[in-house]
Amino acid sequence: TTEQWQNPETRPGCIAELEPPTPSRQSCLDPPVPSAPDSGLAGWFVIPQPEREGPTGLYSNYGYAGYSFHLYDIDCLAGATDPNAAMANFIADGELMLASGIIGASNALREWAWDPGEMWGWANPLVERATTAIYERVFTVFGAVTLAIVGLYLIWRSRQADMNDTTTTAGWAVFVMVIVTAVAVWPVFAANFADGTLVQTLGVVHSAIGPRSDALPPEQCSTQQCQDQRPPAVRASDQVTETLLYENWLRGVLGSADSETARRYGTALYEASSLSWAEAAEIRRDPSRRQEIIEAKADQWMRIAEQIRAEDPEAYEHLQGVNGMERVGAGFITLLSALCFALFDITTSILIILGFLVIRWAVIAAPVIGTVAILRPASGGLKRLGNAVIAAIFNVVIFGIGAAVYLLAVSLILETNLPGWLQILLIVLCGIVGWILLRPYQRLTQLGGSGSLQGILRGQRQQIRNDDEPEPVTAPWRRGSSVEEQTTRSIPRRRAESMPDETILEPALQESETAASRSAPLVASRK
Repeated sequence: TTEQWQNPETRPGCIAELEPPTPSRQSCLDPPVPSAPDSGLAGWFVIPQPEREGPTGLYSNYGYAGYSFHLYDIDCLAGATDPNAAMANFIADGELMLASGIIGASNALREWAWDPGEMWGWANPLVERATTAIYERVFTVFGAVTLAIVGLYLIWRSRQADMNDTTTTAGWAVFVMVIVTAVAVWPVFAANFADGTLVQTLGVVHSAIGPRSDALPPEQCSTQQCQDQRPPAVRASDQVTETLLYENWLRGVLGSADSETARRYGTALYEASSLSWAEAAEIRRDPSRRQEIIEAKADQWMRIAEQIRAEDPEAYEHLQGVNGMERVGAGFITLLSALCFALFDITTSILIILGFLVIRWAVIAAPVIGTVAILRPASGGLKRLGNAVIAAIFNVVIFGIGAAVYLLAVSLILETNLPGWLQILLIVLCGIVGWILLRPYQRLTQLGGSGSLQGILRGQRQQIRNDDEPEPVTAPWRRGSSVEEQTTRSIPRRRAESMPDETILEPALQESETAASRSAPLVASRK
């Protein structure tokens, strides 16, 4: 049955019951050579997955192996094949390679962004050594000079009896020294503390609205084999790879991804053309096992192909590669789907990674900037550094939530029975809405620390806020032929730049003339 073919435990028994091709026919058949999980363009991005108990997906077990098109049973046709089939298959294979590379980059960036502990482990020695060296050789030496300047400034201000300013300056110097010293003494702890807090926040968000878990309810199964032990990022990679790569590969190989033939034999065909992580590791440990594993895969492919040939001749033509242009179409749809999905997903992952990187560089830069920031009038650099750290934290949280919601929306769209072109359109629209709401470019510019805290929270740039501030406009008014006085009005700069001069000055002239007419009788009576 189809359910037995889809069950990994009963599938080997189903394959063993199939009849192999006859020896005369088997001599002209050319099954595909199974590829490794880290092969091809996508293999450059793949992250090896350990063996886990419980539910897993094709990506967790096979990486990006097998995503290529192969011409099969061509030699047995005695020249009856289309001469353009090889060229069409080559083009479709290139499209599928590019699509798998894009999906591979998207999955890898997401997995590293959602698990910064492994990604930034190499940076801990850098943060510790650089921060300690700068603190000992820069802050300790030149900080004393800055403190001497602060002391002279306090002595000078004490002559003016300005207690408020004196207390503020001294308190600011002590505050900067305490912060810089704490960061320099525990630099790795400071960076990892920020990482841990953000990772816990993202973990709660991804568990709530991230990719769904395939674990069985506790009342049905309580063992570890029934629990989904994959991290949320890996679950998302499994779902995206299976939906965007495997199903489109199946369309090119069997002509459809939801036909009875595809549902029954699709997974077994894919396994016959791919090496799992365990099989690849076994071949590396014992190269003599390679030929045995390849022959077993070839026998599995030929048995299933003969069964498809007997049950569904139309699907078998697609398996041969005779309909080359249909494979080109399937490859193009795969490439288009990968581009539409990965644009927003890669952007959010990069901004999350940048947020964690800014926090580490802020820890290193704190002793240098703090050396000058002890003097309160020169504290602008430290404030900008603080704004940059706050912007990085907000970016990690905001884009972590945005990525989780986007993946949830994509998974729900791909699970529907809508036409393929409509699913792609909805994915594009979801990405556009994410760009409009989250404004990744503006939040990227905030990492420079130039904006205010209010602007960071609102996701706006400093220039926009300043353009709305009132700008004084001075307008002279005349009495007779001489200028009597000037009247000042406050008009927003953006409005003032778009208004002609007479529009700005006319209200001021009217107010001035009215005031002058009211004061004329009083002036005459005094004279």
